Amino acid sequence: MKAHSGSWLRAIAAACVVLSAPALRAADDAAALLPFWNTIEADSEAVLSSDIQLTDTRLLYRHEGLALEWDAAFSYASFDIDYRPFTEFDFLGFSEHLHEDRFGGQANLRYSVVDRLTLLGGAGAYDGYPDYRRVWIANRFRQKYDHPDFPRIPGYEEPNPWGWNASAGLRWEYLPLRAFAELKATYASDQTAPGYEDSTNSVGDYLLLRGREKLDTTSLGLSSENVLNSWLRALNEFSIIDTTARELRFTYQGSLNAALSSKWVLRGYGGVSAEDPQFEAFFFGSTAEWELTPALSLSLTGRYYKDTGEIENSLFTSTAAPPLESWEVGLGFRYLWSRSSLRLYIGALWTNYDPIRSGTAEFTYLYADREWALAQLAYSWKF
Repeated sequence: MKAHSGSWLRAIAAACVVLSAPALRAADDAAALLPFWNTIEADSEAVLSSDIQLTDTRLLYRHEGLALEWDAAFSYASFDIDYRPFTEFDFLGFSEHLHEDRFGGQANLRYSVVDRLTLLGGAGAYDGYPDYRRVWIANRFRQKYDHPDFPRIPGYEEPNPWGWNASAGLRWEYLPLRAFAELKATYASDQTAPGYEDSTNSVGDYLLLRGREKLDTTSLGLSSENVLNSWLRALNEFSIIDTTARELRFTYQGSLNAALSSKWVLRGYGGVSAEDPQFEAFFFGSTAEWELTPALSLSLTGRYYKDTGEIENSLFTSTAAPPLESWEVGLGFRYLWSRSSLRLYIGALWTNYDPIRSGTAEFTYLYADREWALAQLAYSWKF
């Protein structure tokens, strides 16, 4: 599992939130009699394999008034990795246990300036590695150029990854209670853990080349949410993403929520992504929820993902992941009180990479096929 793992976790949380909405309607109606209401959400998730353990925990507070809504969240993520060097290529590398932390914060604002038109804003920051793959890659370069048994190679610097983002947009209710359009622009700046390559200078002396450390990403997203009838709701989202030193990436994702009966809800979703010169990805999945009792619901989720592999942009050594397929299946439970809900999701994820390319051989164990266990526990209280 590579960078899209975070997307899977967000998709799990999003599915739980969407599917819990009908059951929380009674609590919302009661709260709507007040001039304002508040929500506290806490969720924690874990993704585990035999040699990699990942956790992500978030605490959020949301305030909703008649015209103003805002929320603020704090998050903590941990990365525990049993690092293994590919000794056929990396003669001096050694096994070690890696532990890294990431701390983050995010705030969002929604303000209804006029009837049916809402301003959107957001900002956030994090300190630490964005995903486990960056931790592994950074350690490979650390062992190679700052080995504990040898002097540090001139030109190597200890990584200090962090980043921030800001967004602004508009949401327009162009058909009352039935159709919504949203336009959002986002800017993100990331201080990365750069890659390194061995080279020589103009007179033939050894020179260590350091890759790009800062990445700037600008994206523009357009979405449309439509209530098609009393039991069917659709969401379509389009994005254009521009990242430093890369071509434009175009993405689409959509979902369809269907209330098949008073006890059954079905949600289907899928998406595609493309970037020149040769990256393509797509995914699709479905979640079905059954209301066993007025307080307890059961859900079943299945997903599939496939891509053509990351675009290689290095001369010799490449960190780009090869083509990937992954499958996920999971079971969810949701229990409701008057204004509270508790959700549990347990699943399994299988990742299958194509054979490693020659330039990526030293990352053979990073891009090994794995079986992952997934778990998420989330609690929400509205008052």
